Amino acid sequence: MRVIGLIIFVLSAVPTFAQTASEVERRYGKSVSVYAISEHIWMTPDYAEDGQVCRMRLYPRRLGHRTDYLGAQLLFPELTEVLNRVVPPELRGSKKDGFGQTSLGGGTAWTTYQYENVSFSFIFTYKLPPDILEKAEAAVLTGPDSERFRASKKTSPSLKDFTASENLPTEIVAITWNHRPCKQ
Repeated sequence: MRVIGLIIFVLSAVPTFAQTASEVERRYGKSVSVYAISEHIWMTPDYAEDGQVCRMRLYPRRLGHRTDYLGAQLLFPELTEVLNRVVPPELRGSKKDGFGQTSLGGGTAWTTYQYENVSFSFIFTYKLPPDILEKAEAAVLTGPDSERFRASKKTSPSLKDFTASENLPTEIVAITWNHRPCKQ
């Protein structure tokens, strides 16, 4: 009985040694480029047909050379420094209507800062309390306050454009160049 158990174990064991790069790639797909762009932030780029970056995703850096980071959120002061370095305000273009508006759906929320040339989406998860409907009061919804979210075409960007997201538990920021489609 032990011999049969040993044979079954040996035949069903997955080899965890001598895996080559081509074997790993064949099994899990092509690797993704990831860059450590600050102490706590990683960046993954996507490219347009001409080779220029069309989208960047920023997310918490979990591993460092000498430490492991456990935080699941981006640190706001470091994040704003990175955003202002990656896409300085003078390259963004004017602010667009709906600037800084937050949308919710399916446990995910995203606040979008859209400019002429680039858009920033601050993405985070949320969980509504289970008794939310019991505590909710009746209200008449009239739609968004259009004046609050209207941005004049002449509204210039600044280094402090993202302060509305300072207290949000941002987990991912997607930067998209509006006139540069990504290749498929």
